[in-house]
Amino acid sequence: MTTNERLAALRDKLAKVPNYPGVYIHKSADAKVLYVGKAKNLQNRLRSYFSGLDRHTPKTKALVARIHDFEFIVVDNENESLLLENNLIKHHRPPYNILLRDDKTYPYLKVTLEEQWPRVLQTRKRRNDGGVYFGPYSNAAQLQATQSVIQRFFPLVKCTPNVFRTVTRPCNYYHIKKCLGPCKLAVEKNIYNDLVDRVVALLSGKTTELVQKIKTDMSNAAQSMNFEKAAQLRDQLRALEQLSQQQSVTLLPGFDADIFDFAWSSQSVSVYVAIVRDGKFIGANSHLIRDGLERVSELSLENEEPVNQELALQAEFMHQVVGQFYANHELPKSVFLPSCGSILNEARMGKLSSLLCALEKDKAQRQERTPIDVRVFAGTKPDELKGLKGTQRKMFAEAFEGLCSMVVENAKGKLQESLNSDEIGQRRMSALQDFLSLAKMPTWIECFDISTFQGGSTVASGVVFKHGQPSKQDYRKYIIRDVVGQDDFASLREVIRRRFKDDKRHEVPDVLLVDGGEPQVREVAWLLKSLGLDAVPLFGIAKSRTERNFRSGNVAMSSERIVIPRRDASGLLLPELTPDTRFLQSASPEFQIVTQIRNEAHRFAISFHRKKRDKMSLKSVLNDVPGLGPKRRKKLLLEFGSVEAIAQASELELVERSGLPAGVAASIASYLKRHLEEKKVQKETEK
Repeated sequence: MTTNERLAALRDKLAKVPNYPGVYIHKSADAKVLYVGKAKNLQNRLRSYFSGLDRHTPKTKALVARIHDFEFIVVDNENESLLLENNLIKHHRPPYNILLRDDKTYPYLKVTLEEQWPRVLQTRKRRNDGGVYFGPYSNAAQLQATQSVIQRFFPLVKCTPNVFRTVTRPCNYYHIKKCLGPCKLAVEKNIYNDLVDRVVALLSGKTTELVQKIKTDMSNAAQSMNFEKAAQLRDQLRALEQLSQQQSVTLLPGFDADIFDFAWSSQSVSVYVAIVRDGKFIGANSHLIRDGLERVSELSLENEEPVNQELALQAEFMHQVVGQFYANHELPKSVFLPSCGSILNEARMGKLSSLLCALEKDKAQRQERTPIDVRVFAGTKPDELKGLKGTQRKMFAEAFEGLCSMVVENAKGKLQESLNSDEIGQRRMSALQDFLSLAKMPTWIECFDISTFQGGSTVASGVVFKHGQPSKQDYRKYIIRDVVGQDDFASLREVIRRRFKDDKRHEVPDVLLVDGGEPQVREVAWLLKSLGLDAVPLFGIAKSRTERNFRSGNVAMSSERIVIPRRDASGLLLPELTPDTRFLQSASPEFQIVTQIRNEAHRFAISFHRKKRDKMSLKSVLNDVPGLGPKRRKKLLLEFGSVEAIAQASELELVERSGLPAGVAASIASYLKRHLEEKKVQKETEK
């Protein structure tokens, strides 16, 4: 359909949309979800998309250009629409909704009390499995430091239950005194449980009683001449002091809150969140959302006076960000937005509180627990102040106001840091535009690289830079499937063909880079021409060459080169003609951006290739036994402990101990016997 026919069909469908609150879903030509939104009046809201197109923002125009269909869901009230919208965004991850829609949550530290020998490990999912969870930790460095201190000074089990059952001797952690070795040694359960209790007390923040207990035990051990135990207790005491020093802000015990702040510019919005749990500031996280206000757009505003348009737009943006954030993260008792009082009036705060309470109620029902009452504040005066007096009240108020000020300043600092980075990126992209004679500034650049070793484990990487910065959520890894042996050209053709498959043909970058010189560029140019993508701005980045003259000790090194394919007058590729080559001046802005992108693609491809190659090198000989699948292999290894033990077992023993069919047991015994004989012959030959 033409654009006019498509819009006419969508307007005809509007006649069937009711004037009720609900959620609408915009879809593309291939039925993929583009955008999820909510409305008090579905018909009015949807009509605004397909009328007055000239008044739309660039983001909304781009969205409307891709809409081929829409669906809607009618609900009873606005709270239901808020909750449904967040669930749909979390499920579909639409490209035109604002950020903070990933499925990751802040990590926890878990003490596995459900296991016979409890461990301390990281996890992102909190389950009702009998374990004790601490967190969440928004600062990964702080979590790793805490876990490192625990692993260093509290000798608990480190290995997984599977390894614990199959080891034949205590591991190195036992020999360096970081594990008691209960896997193979007799360890008193009460001694081990005492260590676990101390770790739980440490993570719970109950350090006063724990410090006193450790000091008493250390003194008793020293008096009993057990100096090794006394030294271990001394190290645990130092670990407690180290962790307590990391808590730079301590508020009222039992006080749980998140503190948000927003810093605004014409192009970006900086969001900073500080996390307070049990009165302790456990860390913070920041997010930068580009073109944030454009994504909300004036279409999100209903019944607002023109004078309040900007504030209403910011309020709607904050509402969506906070709502989507808590769709995937734990809700505290209080949410503070200290510097947003001029944006959030009483009605808007009530709307945000209703959303968070609805989210909490939904989560509590799924987790079979009682929901907490979530409160939203646009200031720095917690309700807890009312129950305090004198010095305690003053200390709490000062500490909380200081924390709020820190959040506000960090939001501004992150925005300024982003603006400075954008300025550098703009300068580099502008220089690249001039160097390559592009019609517009290349804000979206993709680069592809192949990595292999003697034709094995061939993989490719696709990295994306947007606005001069890496966009890591858009990075892609490719395992080469259709190429046998080492053929970089065929591998490159396969990757580019998969990149521009049918549902991705419209997603064309401003610059498409391939790591290679003239042969690689011509190969990709022929492929793009066959796909009807002649207009794609293709370039190659060729590494510098070194030339050594055998008559002289001097080494000549050429510059990095950009290979540019020929095009006709209309801009279409001419792969049959020899491409142009331009040399990059070292340290120039265009050199910096192009080589950074090429090196990142190379790093990403190499790391993926090494992981794949290492995985293949660890392949067990059991993988080649006919009729032996992954479950049976796992069962055999758990039962016998090693491949050598399996090879030494008789067919009858294999059947009795692992429950395998007699035919499979015979196949295993025959294959392993032949394999061991081949290894023996090979060793004798080598000798």
